[in-house]
Amino acid sequence: MSSEDNLPSPRRIPTRNPSPPTAEMLGEGVDLHADNIGDTAYSKHWFFTTLMNLIQEVEKKEQTEVRKGGEEEAGAAGIDIDEELENELCKLWDMSINKDVGRFLQEFHAVDILMGVINKSRAPRVTEICVGILGNMACCDEICKDISNNEKLVDVILGLLEDPDAPTLVETTRLIHTCVSNKDVRTNWLTPMKRDSTVYTAILFILQSSTNVDLLHNLSSLLDLVLDVDEELLVAWAMPDFVQGLHEAIKQTGEEKELTVDSYLHCLQLLSTTENGVQALVECTGVLFPRLTAHVARVCGEDVIAVGGRERSLASAMSVLNVLFSSAGEEALVLLEKNSYCVECVMQLFEVIQEDRRTSMTLAAAGASQKSTPVSTPHSTRHRTEEKSESDVNGTGRRTCAEGSPRTDTSQSRETEAGGSEDHGKSQDTVPVVRNLMEVHMLYSVTVEFLADIVKALPKGESQVAGYLNGCTRDQIESMVLALQDHTDDTLIPHLEEVLSGSEDKYPRLAAAIGMDAS
Repeated sequence: MSSEDNLPSPRRIPTRNPSPPTAEMLGEGVDLHADNIGDTAYSKHWFFTTLMNLIQEVEKKEQTEVRKGGEEEAGAAGIDIDEELENELCKLWDMSINKDVGRFLQEFHAVDILMGVINKSRAPRVTEICVGILGNMACCDEICKDISNNEKLVDVILGLLEDPDAPTLVETTRLIHTCVSNKDVRTNWLTPMKRDSTVYTAILFILQSSTNVDLLHNLSSLLDLVLDVDEELLVAWAMPDFVQGLHEAIKQTGEEKELTVDSYLHCLQLLSTTENGVQALVECTGVLFPRLTAHVARVCGEDVIAVGGRERSLASAMSVLNVLFSSAGEEALVLLEKNSYCVECVMQLFEVIQEDRRTSMTLAAAGASQKSTPVSTPHSTRHRTEEKSESDVNGTGRRTCAEGSPRTDTSQSRETEAGGSEDHGKSQDTVPVVRNLMEVHMLYSVTVEFLADIVKALPKGESQVAGYLNGCTRDQIESMVLALQDHTDDTLIPHLEEVLSGSEDKYPRLAAAIGMDAS
């Protein structure tokens, strides 16, 4: 017999995966999916185990602190958690956005468990994860009501606004915004916010000192919503330090975060609807007027001027600018002289706004409200004009803020949960034409009022502001004059005629637009 005959036969490689065990092997009545949560592949046992491990970890830390004694040692003992447990908790955090998982956690009394952990834990990462899980669960209407009806939990969450940990604050503001967005339970949050002055103090501190862009974004969404739905809070918080805080947050955020800036600008506009708010805004004129003018100038500084998707932020800025200008009295024109590019930018924008308004009205009249159209139509843009008059001295003073790169849309709704950072830009999405028409009309009306107040403030004879107006293009000046002729105040054009009387040769474009002979 050859040596080859003594070799073992080669092992046969299977051609497919093994079959699952048969019913006989498992036994009768065994459900392979009994451990699954709803229609998901998530294991109930894994969730039980992870939550139990979390409770044990927190209790172990608490016992360690008690044995060591002393607040300093206790604080240091709770900073870190087991890395493996942290990874498991992060997985649970991700899964909790699933509605089936959320309902399972609710049935398992996870809300009470997480509240207990938040109260006991000194580890910022644990607190952040627990609040983040609650934020995900609150996206389910039923669970949101359950969370909001728990007075102790509401107080605990509002108390976290004083937490020094920025990631925890990011999740805290997201959770509060999600719950306040629910009309059925928002009172459960707004009432203690009005009752507890520490909430205002904590929010003010974040506005004035935070450099975390995600936190400032979430807080902008929360404040925009809260001030819009609660008149009492709007009046109570209408103070100069709050206005200063909003200004600081805008400055820290940067103009490229347009969605965040939009919300803060709308907060300023909401404040301007109250008597106390107007007084607070006027006290901050020195910092607000240049900041708002720079916001408008940034749009005008682009190669193609587009207002699409920016209607609300521009309307808010224009509205507050007009409040500051109208309340300045004899110093009103000085404001414009110190911010000379303001008039030019408003005039440039107004021309674009008028075309956008005409386009939206045409589409709405044609029955296009049942369809969708881009927010920014081809007619809502203008290349920056190169036409200047001899007396135009504003060309070098216009760009005092950083020019933005082309905008790209993130299509984020203001009523969605406030998450991480955002880069809001030129909208490529579609919105109903009727809604677009309302936004454009609002911006148009606010801009016309601002221009009307500027004209009313012009003194007879020569003035720098009249020179700024005359330095605009003929089309821009004619657009303004047409709007003023349709204004309810029929004294505007006669006043402009009186202003220009005897100075037609100095302001030929203005004179020509209202039919005065400049010769």
